[in-house]
Amino acid sequence: MPAPRDMFFESVVRPEHNGWFLVDSLCTRFTYHSREEWMAKVSLGLVTVNGVVAGVESIAHRGDKVVYHVENYSEPEVPTDFDTLYEDDEFMLVAKPAGVPVLHTGHIFYNTFTAIVRRAIHSETATPLHRLDRDTGGIMLFAKDGDTAARFQRHLDRILLKKFYLAVVPGIFPEGVTECELPLREDPTSELRIKMFHSENGKPCHTRFRRLDLVSVEKTEENPSGFVSIVEAELLTGRKHQIRAHLSTLGFPILGDRLYSHEGKYYLKLASGNVLTEEEYKILGAKNQMLYAYRVQILLPYWNEPREFTSLNFPKEMKALIPKELL
Repeated sequence: MPAPRDMFFESVVRPEHNGWFLVDSLCTRFTYHSREEWMAKVSLGLVTVNGVVAGVESIAHRGDKVVYHVENYSEPEVPTDFDTLYEDDEFMLVAKPAGVPVLHTGHIFYNTFTAIVRRAIHSETATPLHRLDRDTGGIMLFAKDGDTAARFQRHLDRILLKKFYLAVVPGIFPEGVTECELPLREDPTSELRIKMFHSENGKPCHTRFRRLDLVSVEKTEENPSGFVSIVEAELLTGRKHQIRAHLSTLGFPILGDRLYSHEGKYYLKLASGNVLTEEEYKILGAKNQMLYAYRVQILLPYWNEPREFTSLNFPKEMKALIPKELL
């Protein structure tokens, strides 16, 4: 569903901005517009405070409700379909498509996956109990209302017992089980601020990898082995980008992962507002990263025993590489 042409974004003035000029507060919090742009928006009457049109001399007060009206609004198209694997009065287990962010980004507010689910079930407080990266598809557990989320989000490990992903990586991944416990952290000195790096003083992480199959492919400069490996990853801790960072550190970056392969240069190119060419996507191996949260084990409070759920709705490029016997 396309976003409405007129959008209204609400916020509340933070305590530390009490007594500031409203424009200063907007510039500090919402950096997607420059100061000159915010001054122009306010001058055009597109910002209200507590229902009253603001002016450039308006003062912000703690708790004020600020509404910003965006005319001719547009945002990038994302997939808005999803599968429901399980649903009751309190929970939903759904399969998110790759390419849609769970929460709002600098460019997507209306068609976040959370907003899509909320509109589908007519609940303004439906809440994801965990997240997937924008480019990662797969199974997610939602609380259908805010009260359920508040009761269970801090103790998610009691109901979401196990999470398994499938990844496709270039080369021949080791046979058997590979236990990876490399600690990870962000590097504030890196140009890739959101990337997780292996560091001895990073957060403890544990991923269990198991190679499920080898698939013969065309030999390329990026993959001279002529094989890709289908790898199952079980998350035993839940750090940011954990599977992607571990596989990259082990020398097997996920196909299509713009951040953790090729030193992140394709991620930086996109972040600077450019687009990738077909040749660059070919080098990456896919347009969407080949990582999918395909299986979970959950135990809801009113069940006697755990249940497993599986989703095989892989992105098209990924599905083409996975042998049919694994589907």
